[in-house]
Amino acid sequence: MSQQNLKPHSQARYLLCSDLDRTVIPNGPQAESPGARKALRRLIENRAICVVYVTGRDQILVKEAIHRFDLPWPDAVIGDVGTQIWSTFDQDWSRWSQWEDLIRMDFSQDTRAAAQRLAARVANLEMQSNDRQTEYKLSYFCPMSCLERAKKELENLFSRQQLPVSVIASLDETSDQGLVDILPDRATKQGAIEMVMSAWGFNHWSTVCAGDSGNDLPFLTSALQSVLVANATDAVREQALAMAQARGQIDNLYLARGGLYGMNGCYAAGVVEGFLHYIPQAQEWLD
Repeated sequence: MSQQNLKPHSQARYLLCSDLDRTVIPNGPQAESPGARKALRRLIENRAICVVYVTGRDQILVKEAIHRFDLPWPDAVIGDVGTQIWSTFDQDWSRWSQWEDLIRMDFSQDTRAAAQRLAARVANLEMQSNDRQTEYKLSYFCPMSCLERAKKELENLFSRQQLPVSVIASLDETSDQGLVDILPDRATKQGAIEMVMSAWGFNHWSTVCAGDSGNDLPFLTSALQSVLVANATDAVREQALAMAQARGQIDNLYLARGGLYGMNGCYAAGVVEGFLHYIPQAQEWLD
């Protein structure tokens, strides 16, 4: 049986897809509300919820984060900025080869090499270490002051060469460092989430997604029911609102603001708040 068709448990009625860093992990500058991760764990441990972590981390770094921050174990992980999907229930990591087969169509060795050559022409891009590069991802550092300009320049270069790739720009708040990832055109976090939804039988109304940063914007501003945690930067919040409005998806974007159980809406508190906004009947699981 395909990894895609394996379901984590037959009772699952809802799908929660959440970014890790600065979404459920409190590694940003804002304070975490006491008990926020415990509330998230109580919510998730109800067997009606299937959990997927959606992250830029690879498998090793995801495992480290789960252990260090005592996070609930997921049923699947979408990693490397959407370029990998693993089923992880029973702590057995199984790669979704079907997803790799799909995104490989946009990212042949020639396409990857051409994208790297063009990126070398863009000022202020610094390639990240070899362990952050993968078969389906090229990753760079970029000063924050140049991030948007570099993203637009890359997109223009790739468009002129008709390369089927996408450019994702985001901010690492812990180091005040801009990040740029060049991916296969279909290898977005949103595309991977939709693949999991389809494979495991979850629809729009039973799925909630949470994030905080620029590389979460594609799914935050899509038709998916989404939550932007309160610790997101003002720039990301403004961009998310503008993009959601332009796409006619403003009703599918919830901005966590705090107040639920006295929590501040940051990190895991915002994820719980947003999930209850869309699935209010889940509040009885916490009460």
